[in-house]
Amino acid sequence: MKKLLLSATLLLSVATFAQKDELKTLKKIYSKDVISDKDLQEYKTASDALQTLATEESDKVYAKFYRTMYPTLVLASKGNKATMQDQMGLYKPEFIKEYGEVINETLEFEKKSGKKIYTDELIQEKGDFKKGLSAIAMNLNNTSKFKEASVLFYSLYTFDSKEEGKSLKNACILAVQAEDYKLAQKLYEEYAASDYLNNGVTFYAINKANGNEEEFNSRADRTHYVSLGSHEKPRDVKNSTKKADALKLLALIYSQNSELEKAKTTYAEARKLAPNDEELKQGEFQIYYNSGYALLADEQKIVDEINNSRSDKKKYDEFMQKRKDMFVKALPDFEKAYSINPTDTNTKNILKTAYEITGQPEKAKAIN
Repeated sequence: MKKLLLSATLLLSVATFAQKDELKTLKKIYSKDVISDKDLQEYKTASDALQTLATEESDKVYAKFYRTMYPTLVLASKGNKATMQDQMGLYKPEFIKEYGEVINETLEFEKKSGKKIYTDELIQEKGDFKKGLSAIAMNLNNTSKFKEASVLFYSLYTFDSKEEGKSLKNACILAVQAEDYKLAQKLYEEYAASDYLNNGVTFYAINKANGNEEEFNSRADRTHYVSLGSHEKPRDVKNSTKKADALKLLALIYSQNSELEKAKTTYAEARKLAPNDEELKQGEFQIYYNSGYALLADEQKIVDEINNSRSDKKKYDEFMQKRKDMFVKALPDFEKAYSINPTDTNTKNILKTAYEITGQPEKAKAIN
C-alpha cells in the first residue's frame, strides 16, 4: 500500500511540474513582441497539454486564458503583413464574446488572488480593443454598410455587456437602417430585456463651447470633463424611461415580420408604460384592425359561393356557416380595435357587420 501511495504522489508531482512548465512556456511566448511560426507551434502544443493537466483554480484560469488568446497571437505573428481581412477574421462574434469573458474572468481572479500578472496589461488591452472595434463599426456606419456595422456593434456589446449597452442600442438602430428586420427583431428582443435598458443610466452634460448637451459612456468620463471645465450642468436619465419607445419599435418590427400575436403583446406592454402616447395607441389600433381584416381575406370568395348556391340549400347553408365562422374568429380583433379607437368609421362599419353576421343585432345597433 505504501508503494502505491508513493507512486501516486510521484505521478502527481510529475503532473504538477509538467503543468508549471507548460505555463512558463505559454507566458514566455505570450509576452513576446514578435511571434514566429515556431512560437505558435510551441504555444499551441503547450496550451493543448495544459487543458488536461490543469487541476488547481489558478492553472485552470490561465489554461483557459492562453487557449482563448491563441488567435490573437496568430494575428500578431503576421505583423505589418496583417490585412484588414485578417483582422475581420478575428472579429467574429463568437470569438469576441469569449475574448471578453476570459479577460473579465482573469481580471477577477487576479483581483481575488492579489497577484497581478496580467491585470494592467489586460485593462489596457480591453480598452484598446473596444476603441478599435468601435472605430471599425463607426467607419462601416459612415460608409452606409449598416448591417456590417450592426454586427460589429453587437459584438462590442457581447465583449463587454456591462459597459457597452449603448452598443447594443446602436446595433438595433443600424439593423433597421439595413432593413434586415429578422436581425432587428433578434437585437431589439435582447435590447428590451437588457440590464442596460431596464436598469442602466445615461449621463449627460452641456458642452460649454457649443452649448450642446452631450452623452457620456460613464459617470467617470463625464466627471472628468466637468472637472476640466469643458462641460457643465450634468444630468442623469434612467434608460428605463425610453423602454416604451424601444417596445414600440419592436412591435412594428414584429408586424413587419408578420408576427402579429407578438406585436399585440408588445403594444400592450408598451402602452402600460406610456398610456398617453398617441403613436402607440394608433399602432396598437392598426395591428388589431389589420389582424381582423386579414382573417376576412377570403370573404368575397365565400360570398360568391353563397350567391352561386342559392338553389342548393345544403351548400348554401354550408357557405353561410363558413362565413359566420370567419367573422366569429375576426370579431375579437375588431372589438379590440374599436375599444382603442371608437371613432374610426371603417372599424365601426365592419364591427356592425360582424355583429349582424354572428347573430348579435343588439350589439350592432349600439354602435353609433
